[in-house]
Amino acid sequence: MKRISILVVALFWGLVTYAQNIPPYHDADIENLKEYIDGNAYQKDLLLYIDMLGDTHPYYADNRHRAKLDKRVRKMYRQCRELTNDCDFKLYISKIAASLHDGHTAVYYWSALDRIFPVRFTIDGDAPVVVDLCSEEYCDILGKEVTTINGRSLKQILNSAREIVSADNEVNFENLVQEYLLLTDFWSLLGMGSEELHICFSDGSAVTIPAINKHDLKIAQLQKDVSDRVTAPRRLLFDYTVYEEESICYLQFNQFADRVTHPNNPQLARFDEFMRDMMAEIEEKGIRTLVVDLQYNSGGNSSLGDVLLSWLKPYDEIKQYSADVRISDLMQTYYPYYKDFTYDGKSLKNGEVYHAREFDHNRAAIVNYDAPQDSSHHLLNLDPERIFKGQVIFIQGKDSFSSASILLTTAYDNGIGKIVGERSGGRPSHYGDILYCTLPNSGTVVTVSHKHFIRPDSTRVNDEYLEPDIFVPLNNPERDLVWKTILDISSSKDQPTASNVTKDDDDYLWDTIYRPSMN
Repeated sequence: MKRISILVVALFWGLVTYAQNIPPYHDADIENLKEYIDGNAYQKDLLLYIDMLGDTHPYYADNRHRAKLDKRVRKMYRQCRELTNDCDFKLYISKIAASLHDGHTAVYYWSALDRIFPVRFTIDGDAPVVVDLCSEEYCDILGKEVTTINGRSLKQILNSAREIVSADNEVNFENLVQEYLLLTDFWSLLGMGSEELHICFSDGSAVTIPAINKHDLKIAQLQKDVSDRVTAPRRLLFDYTVYEEESICYLQFNQFADRVTHPNNPQLARFDEFMRDMMAEIEEKGIRTLVVDLQYNSGGNSSLGDVLLSWLKPYDEIKQYSADVRISDLMQTYYPYYKDFTYDGKSLKNGEVYHAREFDHNRAAIVNYDAPQDSSHHLLNLDPERIFKGQVIFIQGKDSFSSASILLTTAYDNGIGKIVGERSGGRPSHYGDILYCTLPNSGTVVTVSHKHFIRPDSTRVNDEYLEPDIFVPLNNPERDLVWKTILDISSSKDQPTASNVTKDDDDYLWDTIYRPSMN
């Protein structure tokens, strides 16, 4: 499920349901300007959007960056005079958002998530683009290499998409765009129509595929025969299997979510209890290798990562991420308690960036990790005798994003274990903590980051990817190549036999447009 959930479901599907709760953005100083009063709806919302972005996003806390943005406003204002519909306006400001290379700062440019094209393309760097999913009646095109769509080459289409898709890096872009290309609204935004795709293939054949309602989709997939892989996706938030003969515990960690983060779902397990039970079995059976598979994990609440790490290294010795927080009116709409925070005894100022751990209330804070088990906080392992002393192997995939990326980078920068798999879909140091608002004149919903998360090794803050220690292509045709690599690392050559699996199914949390093929 992970790819579609990164943004289309996790970020935007909720906006369709709860759009009425997203506050409109207003600023009296802007709205009193003559340009605002005399402008059309798109010029007015452009002025508000630039004001919101410049006041909220950490990138624009740098006066040089803000000055360049402000210098462009007059030209952009003139250009918005020529816009005639909401789609053109969303396209226009999407380019502004995408220029930040921040997957969390984006424009909600869909109006009909139900309307899709029943065909998905595999996009993977310079590899040929092929059809890997389609409606049953078109199953003969599965696996075919695509040359053009609606008369344009895939290279041209992707270059146009790069201008409007907010993404941390190229891997993140590829993950997002192959899902966005399902949606008719995205093709409209690209100026390529919204009701038919005429696809030409390298073998000279062609097909015309009309748009449908997603509920009418009957799927045919490019079969990869993954069901018997050790690392095949499990439709669970987290689950583990112990392979006693190989002395390996395999943990598949698919979502940073549990009963603590979702208190309205009391049937969910607590991750801290899950980890306590798993580590007890590891200790009882003398397991030497722990494998943490994050290839399907697109993030969630990062506190679950702290729980896991507390079992792998004494928690007070772990060098943690730091976060810079930008204060703004929009930010304090969502976090009103920041109005009471102080820094060096002074009230916080709008537009300024502060180190989160150095707020006055944090400097003196003593966290009580011995809270009762029904507490709203996760419990960490603080017993140094119970720290896992074997080797740890993390599996990283292209979809390992946000909190999953934070966990992997924290482990890497603290020398905890090895990472096998592919380069990350998110930047190790990245913007985040999304705020939402509605531009009032066009009704356009936008998101913006107000924090900058900085990896523990600050000398590598500009790295675009977290590179694995051992590169293993996770979509390799060879069944479970990554597991064979793990067996080599742990010095075992025999095939594993499972001795323990499964928790209650969390299937209802895995909401998606289709049932995708995954590795």
